[in-house]
Amino acid sequence: MISIPSQSQQWERLTELVNRAQRRGLGKLQAEELDELGMLYRQATAALARANSQGRDAEMIEYLNQLVGRAHGLVYGRRSRPPVRLGHLFAAEIPQTFRENWRYVAVAAGITVAVAALAYLLVSIDYRWSARLLGPCSPEAIEDFATSDQPAGEYFADAAQMLGGANFSAILMSNNIQVALKAFALGVTLGLGTLYVLIMNGLMLGAFLGIGAHYGRLPDLLAVVSPHGAIEIPAIFIAAGAGLMMGYALINPGDRFRGDAFRIAAVKAVKLAVGTVPIFVVAALIEGLLSPQRAGPLALNEARFLLGALAFAALALYLGYGDRILTRKRRS
Repeated sequence: MISIPSQSQQWERLTELVNRAQRRGLGKLQAEELDELGMLYRQATAALARANSQGRDAEMIEYLNQLVGRAHGLVYGRRSRPPVRLGHLFAAEIPQTFRENWRYVAVAAGITVAVAALAYLLVSIDYRWSARLLGPCSPEAIEDFATSDQPAGEYFADAAQMLGGANFSAILMSNNIQVALKAFALGVTLGLGTLYVLIMNGLMLGAFLGIGAHYGRLPDLLAVVSPHGAIEIPAIFIAAGAGLMMGYALINPGDRFRGDAFRIAAVKAVKLAVGTVPIFVVAALIEGLLSPQRAGPLALNEARFLLGALAFAALALYLGYGDRILTRKRRS
């Protein structure tokens, strides 16, 4: 059986948090303790209102008055915002926020993979599905490559040569960031807009690979997207996970007011969304400068898969241990 703290225990805990915050500052409280402080303050406020309306013991009302007054100054007091430190944001806060909220990212990934698998099966069985599932993308260009014997690097070679590697990278980076920002920002639609972006991306990815399977060139199309997609696709999952986090806060605020729950989720979501920007920059540089390589080591699919695996491993290492690695020297 779960034991529920009595009101006196709740007030003692609130007093402890208020004393610590006033003595050492709010910044010394953990995120969970800040949430607890707000929750206990609201409970004490409600208890004070009941005590006043029911004519309870004057000594208890005075005690609650003082406690609520002290807590109110902490919860709603005007405080200057600390300056944003970009180094600390990327070195510590973004990896920590990702690990605390990875389930939203996992949901975004699961939805995309499920939709992509369905699109892949449809197109690999009946090619006519490709025109419907690829949306604005033309299946003819993919089909031309899939029916040839060109290496994977040839897929992007013409665009990179015509635009120049740097310009091609800039276009790709801009497009990918727009997709990610859309997936993030549409979280305010209770997450429905984010789900739409995930479904459309899953359909296009699955149809792309399905064309390769239909023509027996799935490994080559995987090699086309592997070098940059190994980090680009997870970055989209992260941005979409941030959108789903905001949407879920609006749907299920828990014991908080809906606006408070949304603001707390939005702060974390913004950190995740900002954290994807450097990932998209690196992915665009790989896609614009390395993916179009049709000679040398990257002419081989195995080398392209290795590059993608190394890029993904670096991203996983950063998200999983980046704060512990990058801030170790400062802590010591």
